[in-house]
Amino acid sequence: MEESYFQGNLNQIPLPRLLFLIWQKENSGLLLIQREKEKKDLYFEKGNLFIERNSFPEKDFLKTLVRKKIMTVDQQKRCESHASQNKVSSLKALIECQVLSPSQLWKLIETFFEGQAFALFDWAEASFLFDSQPLEGILNLSRIETPNFILQGIRQMRNFALIEAWLPPENEYVQTLSPPHLHLLSFKPHEIYLLQAIDKSSLKEVYDSSEIGKKETQKAIFTFLCLGIIGTSSGKFDLRSSPEFSPQAVERILSAFNEKCSYICKYISKEIGPVALNVLEKTLEEVKSNLSPLFQEIELNPDGTFETKSILETNRNLCGHEDLTDLLRDLNEILAAEVLTVKKTLGNEHESSLVKNLEKIGEII
Repeated sequence: MEESYFQGNLNQIPLPRLLFLIWQKENSGLLLIQREKEKKDLYFEKGNLFIERNSFPEKDFLKTLVRKKIMTVDQQKRCESHASQNKVSSLKALIECQVLSPSQLWKLIETFFEGQAFALFDWAEASFLFDSQPLEGILNLSRIETPNFILQGIRQMRNFALIEAWLPPENEYVQTLSPPHLHLLSFKPHEIYLLQAIDKSSLKEVYDSSEIGKKETQKAIFTFLCLGIIGTSSGKFDLRSSPEFSPQAVERILSAFNEKCSYICKYISKEIGPVALNVLEKTLEEVKSNLSPLFQEIELNPDGTFETKSILETNRNLCGHEDLTDLLRDLNEILAAEVLTVKKTLGNEHESSLVKNLEKIGEII
């Protein structure tokens, strides 16, 4: 089965929009989000989130139950002792010790998971890597509907600077859309009010006339944009306008890309020797079918970099929005494929170390 991966940073796309695209495409796989020493894995099955059993942090969960006075310290110790003696999970012990009923436990599991995941919505910068493939041998503890998860997550956001940064200019006109998933969303009364009031108005007019105040209006607009509920007069899906790039800026992007590729080649060569180049060449051939015509003839240099002069020479107008979108998508596709090759060849620890070091080199854009 063909595998597809994508990689980037949350300074390029906000998390709720990224989650929506995964849901919209009905992707299954693992989304890894990392910021310095903080790391979070999100699992998806046909676009919807699910709580993966083996990665669920039982100890943190029990501590949270005690902190919130849902159970006592004595009950926690009794459950942990029961789990150890009977070689069962702490979750099972909570039920067998009659601390919680199954329905209570599952509701608390979902609330705990959502509380941890919602904190990610306020991250303005963090690297992400999505491995889109069927997850075999993974136990689905509970399923979370992604659209309403996004809706709830944005409602709890506190980073208004992040929200404002992604909104279109105030002179931009917005109009309501009728996407097929609209009926799946559980809007609050104030969100329904705003959705009915904004059609074919400029954002400035919306902000001035809204009865819920500018900040809450901006949060709702951000929500509607991320979920594809409204569109802008420009007709773009982008939440904010893409910047114009000079040929010099494109050259810097390609240079940063090659610096990362060179580092990946050196890293894998240190572990497996000269055969590393052959491994990377095979990776390039496998990923070419996902790339634009721009990269169909591209070849690897002995140091793992790519010959980018030909790209610049044959594409003098590589400063338009559409061309740049294709270019950046292709560059991230290649990098993601190479990172996954390191994971498959050397293991998870090497992948984590590589990603961490690649962050120090800097972003492509």
